[in-house]
Amino acid sequence: MISSQILSSGDQQQSVSMKSSNTAEEFFFQSHPFSDLILLVQDKQLYVDKSVLAIGSKVFHKYIQDETINSIEIIDVSPNEMIELLRFLYPQFHCTINNQNVTILLILAYRFEIDFLSSACRTFILFYLSKIEIINMYKNRNNKLIKQEDGTCLSISSIIDILCIWFREFLYINDTICCEAILNKISYCNISSIIQSNDFKNLEDNIKWRIFQVRAKYLENQYLSIV
Repeated sequence: MISSQILSSGDQQQSVSMKSSNTAEEFFFQSHPFSDLILLVQDKQLYVDKSVLAIGSKVFHKYIQDETINSIEIIDVSPNEMIELLRFLYPQFHCTINNQNVTILLILAYRFEIDFLSSACRTFILFYLSKIEIINMYKNRNNKLIKQEDGTCLSISSIIDILCIWFREFLYINDTICCEAILNKISYCNISSIIQSNDFKNLEDNIKWRIFQVRAKYLENQYLSIV
């Protein structure tokens, strides 16, 4: 998930989110009226309602066609991440997409085919990218910084991990607009920072090639501008 150190969304917002998450944990960790399905997530049991999941998720809707199913094992996700997703399906929870949850919500929304949530995450990410201002603080053109909406300045390389994840997810669904917006920001990162990124290392070779290609194009344009 996105580090709060990198993308700060404010202490007040985090406090509200934590209170809501605690309430959600109490709700999903216990059987409640109308709960008729258990999600097995690692060592936890989450009690949910088939009707709610079927309405919000195309994937769960397919599973629940079999009325005999009373439990589903969910792999490759933590209980907290699953609860964060479930909160958006239940109207009693006040939910907002923020810098801390947008990445995992994007991944899970596409995985479980929750269209309204994947669309909301897409809008959030495009808006965030549009607000990043690339600035030069030093004579060395490799020292690029991003100026965020709150005025905070960070090295563009500090968000390379999250940019790689976003690019991978949008590339999988062939979202050209999002891919181009993300690659535009990645192009400012120097090669050494890109290679050192753990999330970059985990990408498929064809995705790595796309990133190297856009960085090479950026350097070519920079060279031509000073010749």
